[in-house]
Amino acid sequence: APLDISKFNNLQQIPKKENQIVYIGRDSYEKGIDILKKIESKVNGKVVYCTDLKWEDAMENLKASSIIVIPSRMESIPQVIKEAFYLKIPIIATNVGGIPELITNNVTGILVPPNNPELLQNAINKLLLDDETSKRLSDAGYEFVMNNLTWEVLLPEYVKFYENLVNS
Repeated sequence: APLDISKFNNLQQIPKKENQIVYIGRDSYEKGIDILKKIESKVNGKVVYCTDLKWEDAMENLKASSIIVIPSRMESIPQVIKEAFYLKIPIIATNVGGIPELITNNVTGILVPPNNPELLQNAINKLLLDDETSKRLSDAGYEFVMNNLTWEVLLPEYVKFYENLVNS
């Protein structure tokens, strides 16, 4: 689904919490939350788990974070990637399901293989130290979501598609 950026207008201004890493999603095997929990003590930051929060609360945690981690084993196309792009939060995710359709490795985010705690841990710790890469990824992600994934961009496309359908 396209991203409705008007929803973000009501979020509070949130100060950044240094080296906060956020997980947003269900507490389930498919989502790979156990993999993140396994390396949590070796990550040079504080991991915050948003498994059962209202959207606004999850987004405020996201805004405060340095990185969002999506360690899924199975995934469709997570809406939270679009939300992180919009909020300019760098993403480390696994290259499963529809994730690579949204994230280009080392351009709009960092992709790692699933089920690989060590590589995930290295990617997190490396990105926490690299402000330049963080900024480059989050700027590119923002540009990607604004150019491709908002209603403002997609609605005229949908309208054109249906007009063509009706007129053919």
